Amino acid sequence: MGTRPSDDRQNETKRQNKIATGPEDLKMTRLSRFQDARLNSFKALLAACALSFIGGAPISPAFAEELSETLDLAYYEGADFSDEKHRLDLIVPSDQPVLATMLWIHGGAWAFGDRKNDLELARAFAREGIAVASMSYRLSRGDWRGEEFPSTGVQHPEHVKDVARAFAWLHAHAEDYGLDNSKLIVSGFSAGGHLSALLAMDGQYLAAHDLSTSDMIAAIPVAGGYDLEGYYVAIEEGLGEEIAVGHVLGVFGPRETLADASPLTYLSNASIPMLVLTEAETADYTRVFDDAVGEMGKTDLIQFSYYDEETHASLLASLSAEDSPARDEMVAYISSVVGSEE
Repeated sequence: MGTRPSDDRQNETKRQNKIATGPEDLKMTRLSRFQDARLNSFKALLAACALSFIGGAPISPAFAEELSETLDLAYYEGADFSDEKHRLDLIVPSDQPVLATMLWIHGGAWAFGDRKNDLELARAFAREGIAVASMSYRLSRGDWRGEEFPSTGVQHPEHVKDVARAFAWLHAHAEDYGLDNSKLIVSGFSAGGHLSALLAMDGQYLAAHDLSTSDMIAAIPVAGGYDLEGYYVAIEEGLGEEIAVGHVLGVFGPRETLADASPLTYLSNASIPMLVLTEAETADYTRVFDDAVGEMGKTDLIQFSYYDEETHASLLASLSAEDSPARDEMVAYISSVVGSEE
């Protein structure tokens, strides 16, 4: 299991919070935390881009009898349908009871990646009794990384709208695949961590489908960003204004809209149990969220786990590994939430 920040770090956070007496002071404290993370921002962003090109593999014959795989299911076919991106892969345990169903959202800086990259991850969870719907979603421009990448793409809120569409499809069709739509969880890594938290905390996207956040039993964001103004500052100071504008504003639009896309903005309304995992390179993003949860007295609802020995890349890779403490923690958390619902 991961660990919480050290007592010394928690005491320092409390000291800073006492000094920060107003909204602007608190904002500056959070921005300072991001400014201290410039090098880690650089490492994590490069890792997120690199990981987006790892492909999935056909299912091993050794596991073929354990799992049922239904691939390339269209979860949306309306206006602006993308035949490539509006699809999900559903991996269901076939040799044991299904504990819950998890909608999984891939990472890749909101501009790269695909559900196929995380097929082995989905299979690893399914072998633990968790059905996984691994989804793709429309992506933003990626030419800030190089001219060989797409110069056009969608912007916020189109990514999270796609996530809401996939969740609504899963809620409506779960029983068709022998699944219980009262035991749905949303989770994702990096950009997918951000999107899973946003779906769980800002109810407007599920409301568009006559659903609410109460239609999920938990969210498990992994190595995401939760305060996008702070993320912008970290990228600007770590990689320069051109990358910050091309990447962050290319994804989310004008800087004044970053708060609307930040899960932290909706913390006061949070009502869904959440486990937030992180690693060393994005831990500062998570600590801002962790601090705010503590300030608002929501520590019973939202829990945090820090894998300080892991990098952005290694934490994701570990979720597919045979021996994975992070996956074990996620499965145990899902089991506890399901048990509390019954």
